[in-house]
Amino acid sequence: MTFFIKQNSTLPTLRMELIEDGRHDFHKFHEAIQGADVKFTMTNVDTNVVKVANASAYIKLRENDTCTEEYVICYDWKKHDTKEVGTYRGTFEITFNDGFKADDGVQYPTGVLNMPIREELFISVLPN
Repeated sequence: MTFFIKQNSTLPTLRMELIEDGRHDFHKFHEAIQGADVKFTMTNVDTNVVKVANASAYIKLRENDTCTEEYVICYDWKKHDTKEVGTYRGTFEITFNDGFKADDGVQYPTGVLNMPIREELFISVLPN
């Protein structure tokens, strides 16, 4: 996946949605992520220099027509993030709170998850 943004821009917000493949309990994941810490890192693919390191990201309720609450992972750009034209690899690190249990006693994920999982996220900063 490639995300395009203009040099020195702060919009649009970077948003990552989960791919529901039917193999996992995504309802469980959406519950657990509400208490997780989310960080964003962006590295230049040519020089391997980190441009953004463990910056705070957040989750946002996804707008949908269902009764289920689903979330997207977001990062709001700072002007210095997009100062240099180039191609970058982006990753989100989600740290779930250890020992999180729902009211029904179900144990939710713990530990660290790096996203994206299926395909890499590339950010292309384009000249004005």
